[in-house]
Amino acid sequence: MQKTKVVHLTIVHKRYDSRIFCKECISLSEAGYDVSLIVADGLGNETKQGVKIIDVGRAEASRIKRMIRTSRKAVDLALGMNADIYHFHDPDLLIEALRLRKKACIIFDSHEDFPALMKQRDYIPDFARKVLFRLCTLIEKYSAKRLSAVVCATETIQDKFARYGNIRAVVVKNYPVFSSCESETTNSYDTMKPVCYVGGLTALRGVKEMVEACNKAGVKLLLAGEFDNQAYFEQIKAMPEWRNVEFLGYVPTSQVREKVYNRSSVGLVLLHKAPNHTHSIPIKQLEYMQAGLPVVASREVEFCKQVTEAENCGIVVNPLDTNQTAEAIRAIIGNPERAKQMSANAKRASADKYNWSSQEKILIGLYKALID
Repeated sequence: MQKTKVVHLTIVHKRYDSRIFCKECISLSEAGYDVSLIVADGLGNETKQGVKIIDVGRAEASRIKRMIRTSRKAVDLALGMNADIYHFHDPDLLIEALRLRKKACIIFDSHEDFPALMKQRDYIPDFARKVLFRLCTLIEKYSAKRLSAVVCATETIQDKFARYGNIRAVVVKNYPVFSSCESETTNSYDTMKPVCYVGGLTALRGVKEMVEACNKAGVKLLLAGEFDNQAYFEQIKAMPEWRNVEFLGYVPTSQVREKVYNRSSVGLVLLHKAPNHTHSIPIKQLEYMQAGLPVVASREVEFCKQVTEAENCGIVVNPLDTNQTAEAIRAIIGNPERAKQMSANAKRASADKYNWSSQEKILIGLYKALID
């Protein structure tokens, strides 16, 4: 029997993106689908873990050119592959990818509320942000009814696309893949072990507050990720407290446990209040929990507050209050027994509730429904 042919497309994300490749593509391949992933990074073609990765060349640096040229190149390639299902992950592809619906089912994977994200771009003039918000909203509304389905990272995004008229808007949460090996990581809690943050390095993710709070707490900060704004990077590096930071840059997913989590005592999630944060599910908090790291989490993110308090796996703080954050860090690393209990609670919750296996079933169920 011929396998159902599936093509995922992204011209923005890395080829080994945690959600796209490590979770969705690999899960579908293991479920018996013929899976290809189209990327635009200039690193060439390869087959990895049963997934054929096809590179259309490095994406245009300009967002406008990327939306026009690179998206067209990716969709042209996809059209020639004659897939049964096309599953794309970038708002940049929303209009261009509609060409695929003449040949197959098409799914848009909405990782974030993209129009709301436009409101947070401080480097864009206020008037332009409002225009972009309206334009992005119009594009989503136009596309929604023409898509076979929308995969949504949160219920809030699902509600939005349902209002736009897509009856197959389903939630597939970005929970981490459960690793029994990682869940067995042993952390010793003492004042000599660093605190960590892994992820995008932006002002709204609280990088400045992390640097200040860790310095006040008298503990080193392991900082792993990439700054998307060079000027902001220079501003952070100029802080006197930067001397207390070990900056690791981008760390591949496969190396995060060894290079960061095994060396850490606490994980930080200090997201500021923002439209795109309030109802989000910060994957890093769940990865910290799987690694057995107690968390110091932002009260401004409903998921962080709810999970941290319900599972007793950390302390919730005002992300803008560096004194409160420093006190929370000291309260954990200064009390080994409490920290060990939080660690055990975090691992247990990760194994029982917050892992990819439950979400994988939803994704595969959607694919079966579309094909049937």
